[in-house]
Amino acid sequence: MHERTAIVTGSTSGIGREVAMGLLEEGYTVLVTGRRAALLEDVLEKARKNDLKAISHVADLSTEEGILSLIRKGQSALPHIDILVNNAGGLVFAPIENITDKDYETLMSVNLRAPFLLSRAFLPEMKKRGSGLIVNISSVAGTEAWEGSSLYSMTKFALRGLTGSLLAEGAPHGVKAFAICPGYVATPMVSGAPVPLKEMIQPNDILKTIRYVRDLSPYAVSPEILLNRLGAFS
Repeated sequence: MHERTAIVTGSTSGIGREVAMGLLEEGYTVLVTGRRAALLEDVLEKARKNDLKAISHVADLSTEEGILSLIRKGQSALPHIDILVNNAGGLVFAPIENITDKDYETLMSVNLRAPFLLSRAFLPEMKKRGSGLIVNISSVAGTEAWEGSSLYSMTKFALRGLTGSLLAEGAPHGVKAFAICPGYVATPMVSGAPVPLKEMIQPNDILKTIRYVRDLSPYAVSPEILLNRLGAFS
């Protein structure tokens, strides 16, 4: 029987945790990863209690070595990759003159270099096997920009560009790639937002969106899906 596998970056909280747990509950072997070992252990403990197969790896995706160590772990611990979810991301909202070099380097690495290097590592195997799905978590800020969003929007616009190219390269071989561009999602990252958490998109909505695209017929794909909260239109 084919072992279904996935890598979910940033899987210790928020969207990533919800997606990782959802895939685990479906029977996937999931490589969960994050910067904080204690939070990863919490995910592993929940998986163990429910007899689910999670593999953990501590990695800081703001560094190239952290990204490369995750690639090595994926290649050694999993027989193949069915789903790659590039979810880990940083957030900086500030006037451009207040954005530091460190802010720039961190967001460029976590939001762009990690998805690029992970996709470069695992797409060839997906193409050779004739199946696979790469999911990039972009943002509504990757479809429009606002005051203070220069760095964040730049990375999320670019992530959509990467996604389109991955789809163009993978589609002839049966591999799909798509981007989810959500507005406010109820996660710790946006706890200070001027919108009540209950009125935000829920992490489970992202999981449902991934399942929707995954379960489409082989020749159907949605290159990107924009999700926004209902209040954004009132």
